[in-house]
Parts: sequence; structure tokens; C-alpha cells
Amino acid sequence: MFRNFFKKDELKLLWPFYFDCLFVTIFFIYPVFYIIYMRDLGLSLFQIGLLTSSMSLAAVLLEIPTGAIADIFGRKFSVILGLFLSGLVVISIFFFKDFYILFFLFFIWGAVGTLMSGAGDAWIVDLLKHEKRKNLIQEYYSKRYSLISTAFLIAGIVGALLVKRFGLAIIWPITGGSMLLTSFVFLFAKEHFIKKKQKISKHIKEIFSHSKKSIKYSVNHQGIFLMLLGVIFGAFIFALTGNITWYPLLQNLGFKEYSFGYLFSAINVIGIFVPYLVKPLVKISGGYVKYFLIVLSTQFFLLFLMGFVNILIPVLLIYILFMTTYDFFSPANMTLFQKFVPTPMRATIGSFNSMLMSLVTIISFPLVGFIADKIGPQKTIFIGAFVLIPMIIIYSKIKE
Repeated sequence: MFRNFFKKDELKLLWPFYFDCLFVTIFFIYPVFYIIYMRDLGLSLFQIGLLTSSMSLAAVLLEIPTGAIADIFGRKFSVILGLFLSGLVVISIFFFKDFYILFFLFFIWGAVGTLMSGAGDAWIVDLLKHEKRKNLIQEYYSKRYSLISTAFLIAGIVGALLVKRFGLAIIWPITGGSMLLTSFVFLFAKEHFIKKKQKISKHIKEIFSHSKKSIKYSVNHQGIFLMLLGVIFGAFIFALTGNITWYPLLQNLGFKEYSFGYLFSAINVIGIFVPYLVKPLVKISGGYVKYFLIVLSTQFFLLFLMGFVNILIPVLLIYILFMTTYDFFSPANMTLFQKFVPTPMRATIGSFNSMLMSLVTIISFPLVGFIADKIGPQKTIFIGAFVLIPMIIIYSKIKE
């Protein structure tokens, strides 16, 4: 089975990354119950949005420098350090309930997380290019999203059982422990990287020079610039239609707390198979741009329906279908983006991409939380349909 599923030497090169996608993700359960946990602590949706905003604020301050550090010092070191520190921070959340302490911890979490964003993809892509296995890049992203969906399928069930048995707070030590395990596994991953030997002062100068050069390249490259512009609207849509609105809506309609784990698993059953359809669907659609327009238009239709539905079962169906569209969108979006990005700038431009998302998140999540507190989660989700319109226009302008 494995011989047919994986290409020659694919596991030899990428097994730690696939291990991360599958086995470790099984215990990455905090995303399922995080919003519910914070609401149980008595936090408003606005305050919950501020917690997410604090992570993004840290990312904005440190994203580009840490991306450049990964390009200069090594992607493997950067990813492992980021994972290890993130695991410690997440475990510490278990011990505190005060909003201001939580705000600080989420800020630190966002700061150390910048060591991983951009660097992880750069590490994998450059390794495959060095090994003359560029053909595995598309294969990796398809398998990655499929394996993560498989793991999340199990994670939802594991999370539901753990929460039902131990309470919502168990999500923090379990999730943090999975991060620590990942950092250990990545010690065995292969990396192609030549470290530069020079003084610290020269390193710092090179970091800022490299960052400036990468940002300038991104702005001047038509494809990268439009996709980064799309990120701005995409991040705002993600806030409007994320767990901060869907989960309270489902709770208001009578959905049980622990049942969110089973719902999460149900969504990821579909996500296991969807990534393998992306490549042929892109071809059938006539290229990436037309494919993106179909997916984004489907998202618009589903969100527009939310303006007229307020019964649990139909809302659940729309929610599942909408979340599934991300499984169609993300692998193709990442593949096209990486095709545009040159190797020497890969980690830094990846971090620039993450930084833009963080900038929008700083504003959007508290704003969305405030709006949802005032007009309700359902109407807030409905607004997302109209924010999709400029994103559809932007993607229509990309030249492959």
C-alpha cells in the first residue's frame, strides 16, 4: 500500500514532515474547543478576538526578521526552536484564567510562532529541489492536506472524548505536548542548507537588506503581489467566517460542547480525499485562476445563504460545505504561490505573506468579535459574502 501511495524515496526524504502531519496532529486539539473554552471563562467575543489579535501583533513585529533569520541561519533550526517554545507557552495557558495574563501568553505564542512560518515551506521545497525531486512538491502539498485532514478526523474524536472526560482545559497540555513531540521528531529531518560564517553585525545588516530586497521583489512581481493582496481580503473573510462566529452560532442553536469534536472529525473525513482532486480539477478548469474563481464563487453562494437560514441542521450543512471549500482552495493556492517565489527569498517572502495576514488579523478579529457581540454571529457570517467579491476580482487578474 505504501509503495503505491508514496513515490520513490519520498518517505526517505519527507517522513518527519508526514509524521508531523499525521500522528502529531491527532493531539493538536485546541482549535476545536478554544472559542468554547474562552467563552466558558466568561470572555466576550471581542476579548477572544483580542487574544487572536495579540498573536498577530507579535507576528507583525517579528515575522520578516525571523523569516530572514531562517534564510541565513537555517530553516531546520528555526522551525524546531519555534515548535519547542510554542509547546511550552501553550502548556502554560492551562494554569491561567486572567484575561491580561492570557493576552500576554498569546502574544509570546505569536512571537515564537514566527520562527516557523515561511521557514517550514522553504525547508521542504528547497530540500526537494536540491534532491532533484521537484515533482514531489505538488505531491507533498496534496498528501500534506490529506494527512492533516485524516489526523484531524481522529483529533476531533480524541478531543471530544478527552473534553467529555476531563473538561475543556485539557486541550492546552495535550496540544502543547504534541508541539514538543514534533520538535523532537524534526531533529531527524534532512535539510539542505549552507550556513554562512560571518560576524553578528554583518548577519543583522544582511537580515534587513535581505528583507527589503524580498519585499521589493514581492511588490514588483505581478503574481505574488496579487496573491498577497488576496491574502488581505482572505484573512478578513477568515475572521468573519471562523470559529469565533460559527461556534457561538451553533451553540446558540443548541449544539453541545463536546459534539464540536465530532463535527470537526466529520468535516475532515471530506478533507482526506479533497486534496487529491485538486490537481485534476485545476486541469479541467483550465488553470489555477479559473479554478480559484469557481471555489471562491462557491464560498460566496454558501455565505450568502446564511442570511436566510437559522435552523440547526441546515446551518450545520452549510458550515460543513463551506469549510470543505478551504480544502479545495489551500493546496492549489500554496502551489501557485511557491511557483512564483525564487528559492533565495522563499522563507522571507513566506513570512511577508504571514505578516500581511497578521496585520489584518490584528484589526479583523477584535472587530468581528465586537460586531458579533452587537448584531449576532449569523449576520456577521453573512457579511463575509460581500467581502469575498473584491477577492474574486483580484484572483481573476492573476497571470499564470
